[in-house]
Amino acid sequence: MDAAIVAAGVAVAISALVVMFVSLMAEVIVRYFTNQGMGWPTEMPNILFPWLVMGGIVLAAQRGQHIAVTAIHGWLGRAGNRMLMVGHQVLVAAAFFYLAWVGLDVIEITGSEVYPVTGISARWAYMAMIVGFVGLGITALSTLVRLLIANDPFSVRAHHIEEDV
Repeated sequence: MDAAIVAAGVAVAISALVVMFVSLMAEVIVRYFTNQGMGWPTEMPNILFPWLVMGGIVLAAQRGQHIAVTAIHGWLGRAGNRMLMVGHQVLVAAAFFYLAWVGLDVIEITGSEVYPVTGISARWAYMAMIVGFVGLGITALSTLVRLLIANDPFSVRAHHIEEDV
């Protein structure tokens, strides 16, 4: 499940970045040669940037690279840290699944908004939030399962700096 989420996150982030870059570069080239813009490329960041951001957020959660406050971990033993981390993942999963549920109402409200040049509904931009929240909720649930079966709770989603190189 985690591999599928990582693959989807990478695909979404890279696709959004490439399409935004290519469309804006095309706009610059056309504007340079004709002194007129195409129009639609200026709407692409509005539609695709939320997908890029949420893809990155989900990938960071999958790799354990979000900012963490770890001062309290030194005071707790292994069992205490496991309980704290399990509680944290339950809270994270509940919060993000709730946000995804509430996001469905936002989609209904924004569904009538349409970008003028492309005619694409603003619903697609807001859908990135819902998909990202679900991805974060699933990541929290898979982290919860890993925490329950791991010998060392700190080994779950531990960030390894050497993987960044």
